[in-house]
Amino acid sequence: MNQSNHSPARPDWWKFAEDCARRYHLYYEELQQTRRKTLKEDAPADGADTEEPLVSTPPEQPHSLLQHLSEHPNARHLPPELWEHLEQEGADPFACDETGRWLPHTDLPADKLLLLLRIAAAFGSPAAVDTQLARGAVLILHNIPASGFSSVENLLNHALLPPGWQAYDARRQVQLPQRVTLAVPSARDGGVEQRHFDELQDLIIKGLAHSQPLWICLPDEMALPAPLVTEHCHQLTLPQVDADFLIALLRQTHSRTGHIDEAAARAALPPNGQLQELSTPALSFALRAPTAKKMAQRLSQALAAAAASPPEAHAPREEITGIGRSYDTARQLVADLRLWAEGEVAWNEIPHSLLLFGLPGTGKSHLARAMGRSAAVNCVQTSCAEWQSAGHLGNLLLAMRKSFEDARKNAPCILFIDEIDAISSRTSGDTHGSRYGSQVIAGLLEQMDRIGLEEGIMVVGACNHPQHIDPAVLRAGRFDIKIEMPLPSMAMLQHLLAERLQDAFPEDAMLELARDSIGKTAADVDAAVRSARSEARHSGCPLDLQLLRRHLQVMAQEENHDLLYRICVHECGHAITAWIFGEAITQVRVAAAGGTIERDVPANAGLPADFDRQLYVHLAGRAAERLIFGTVSAGAGGSATSDLGKAARMVLAMDFELGLGAFGNGWFGPQDPSRLTACERQRLQERLDYAEDHARALLYPHQQLLKDMAADLVQKREFDTKAVRSWLRDVPRKNGPEPVLDQ
Repeated sequence: MNQSNHSPARPDWWKFAEDCARRYHLYYEELQQTRRKTLKEDAPADGADTEEPLVSTPPEQPHSLLQHLSEHPNARHLPPELWEHLEQEGADPFACDETGRWLPHTDLPADKLLLLLRIAAAFGSPAAVDTQLARGAVLILHNIPASGFSSVENLLNHALLPPGWQAYDARRQVQLPQRVTLAVPSARDGGVEQRHFDELQDLIIKGLAHSQPLWICLPDEMALPAPLVTEHCHQLTLPQVDADFLIALLRQTHSRTGHIDEAAARAALPPNGQLQELSTPALSFALRAPTAKKMAQRLSQALAAAAASPPEAHAPREEITGIGRSYDTARQLVADLRLWAEGEVAWNEIPHSLLLFGLPGTGKSHLARAMGRSAAVNCVQTSCAEWQSAGHLGNLLLAMRKSFEDARKNAPCILFIDEIDAISSRTSGDTHGSRYGSQVIAGLLEQMDRIGLEEGIMVVGACNHPQHIDPAVLRAGRFDIKIEMPLPSMAMLQHLLAERLQDAFPEDAMLELARDSIGKTAADVDAAVRSARSEARHSGCPLDLQLLRRHLQVMAQEENHDLLYRICVHECGHAITAWIFGEAITQVRVAAAGGTIERDVPANAGLPADFDRQLYVHLAGRAAERLIFGTVSAGAGGSATSDLGKAARMVLAMDFELGLGAFGNGWFGPQDPSRLTACERQRLQERLDYAEDHARALLYPHQQLLKDMAADLVQKREFDTKAVRSWLRDVPRKNGPEPVLDQ
C-alpha cells in the first residue's frame, strides 16, 4: 500500500465526535436489522425460501483494513488499476472497499447525525459528559435547532451518554438512579411560541425538584429562563456548522471505509460563513449525491443559488419619482450609495441611515423600496411587528438579529425597518413591561452599532410617531438623517395621479382632481385608482373622471364652499399670526376634511413670552373664525394634537413642569386635564381665553387681508412658501427676520 506523509489536522472534538457517530451507526444498523427481520416475519409464507432478501447485507469489512485507514487517512488501500478505474467511473476510491462499493449499507439520517456531531463537539470529551452527570448538575445547551428537539433524547441515549445512563423528557415520570432529566421546548413549524416557552419553564421547575442531572435545551440564542441563575449553571453552545463537521458527516454517510477523498471534498465545499446558513432541505438535497466531492459541489451550488436570490432581489435600476424634500433626500442618498459602489467616495463620507416619519399612508415604505431599486442594490425588509411575532423576548431578539444578518449577507443593500416606533422608549414613564422594553431597545442599539461599522448597508427606518422612539435610537450615527413625509402636496398628488393613470386624462383635469384631493395620502390615491379600474373593468364602462372622483370621495357637486371658506379663514389666521411673530410658513393646505399649516418656529430661550406667542398662534385659527363670522366651530378642538389640545397642554406645562406659572419652582409632572381641580380648570380657561383674545387683536387690523387670502385659498387649496410671502410681505413683524422679497 502507498501512503501519503500528510494527515489533515483535526479539531479537539474530532475523536469524541467520531466515537459518538460510530455508536449511533451501530445503533441504527441494529434498528434496521430489527426492522428487516420484522418485515421478513410478516411476509407471506408461500415462496419465502426462494425470494431474495428485501435488503442485501454486504460482507463485513476486515478489521485490519479499517484500523489501517483510521491510522493513515490518506492511504491508498486498493490496487492501482482498481483505484484508477474507480476514479474514471466517477467513484471515490478512498471510500470503496475491496469489492469496489463505497456507499454504506446503513442509510443514516444525516440531519440527526449532524446534530449529534455538534453536541459531541460542544462537550469535546467523555470526561466533560461525566462532569455534567454529577448529582445536582444543571446544564444549558444553547443553539439547538428547533427541528432537532425531538431527536435529542434518542441521540443522547444511543450515542453520547455512557453505558447505564438514560435521558428522559421531563414530561415523563421515570424514576431511575442514573437518569438525566431533559427540559426540551416543544416546537411548531420550526419555531418556539410563547406558550412553548412558558411550558419549558414549568418543565425546568419540575426538573429542579429532584437531584438528578438536569439538561436544558434552548434554541439558537434564546434568553435564559427566569427560574435559573446563570452563574449556578454550566452552559455549552453548539458550534456552528463548518467544513470539519461536514467532513465528519460524509465519512459516515458516503463511505464504506470511514474514509473519503477529503482534500477534494474540502476544496469543493463553500466557505464556512455560508455553511452557517445551511438548511436541512439544502443538506438533504446535497447528500443525495453519490460521492463526498459531488455532495460538496452540489452544496456549493445550492448555497450560491440561495445567495443569488435574496429576500427582495433588486430589480432593474429605476429612478425615484416624487416631489418634496423627502424624495430629494432619498435621491441624494442613492447617488451617494452609487458613488461609494463605484469607488468615488469612501463609506465614511456618506450618510449611513435615514428615518422617515409621518402619517400612515404617506408612502414611507414605498420610498424605501424605491431607494433600493434606484441604487440597483438589494432591499431587505422587516418590521418591529415581524420581530415581535416571533414569540417571547429571546425569539424577538433572534428575529431582530437575523434581519441584520440578512442585510450583511446581501450587502450592498438597504435594510428597511418598518414600524420602528413600536419599540417603546425608556423615557416614556411607562413602568409596565419596562425591563422587557429596555432589553429590546438594548438589542436594537447593539445591532445598529455593529452594522454601523460595516460598509455597504444603509439603514432606512419608518414610523408614524418618532416622539415614541427612545432618544438613543434616534441619535446621529444610528439614524443620521430624520425627515418627515407629510401629506402629498397638490403637485405631488398631480404627479401620483398622472403616474397611476398614465396620462389617460388631460393635464387640466388632473390638476383640478389633484386640487380637490388635497388631504389624501399616497395610499388613498393608489387604492382609489385600483378600485375605480376594477369597477370599470367589471361594469364594462370606461374609466372616467366621475368614477375616479367617486372612489376618491371628492365629488365636485357635493363640496360645501361655505365650509371650505371657514376652514381657509381658520388656516390663514394661523399663517398671519405666525408670520407676525417671525415664523417661516412653508405650506398651507385645505380640504373638506380640514386644513394644515407647516411652519418653522425660530429658536428661542424658552421665556414666558416665547410660550405666550405659541399660544397666540395655536388659537389664531379660532380667533380668525370669531373675528370674521362672529362664531367659532369645533375645528380647533378634538384630540390632544388639536389647536386647543396643544394650547392647553402648553399652559399646564408652564404651571406644573416648567416653573413659569402659578407654582413657581414647583415641579409636579405632566398633568391630566381631566383630573384638574375646579380652580385649576378655571385658571386654564382664563389663560386660553386671554390667548384667543390677544390673537384676535393681532388679526383685527388685517381683516380684509384675511378674507382675501382665504378666498384665494378656497380656489387654490394650497399655498407654498412663495405664495405665503406674496400675500404677507406687507404685514409688519414683531420679531424675527424681515420679510424676504421675491426676486
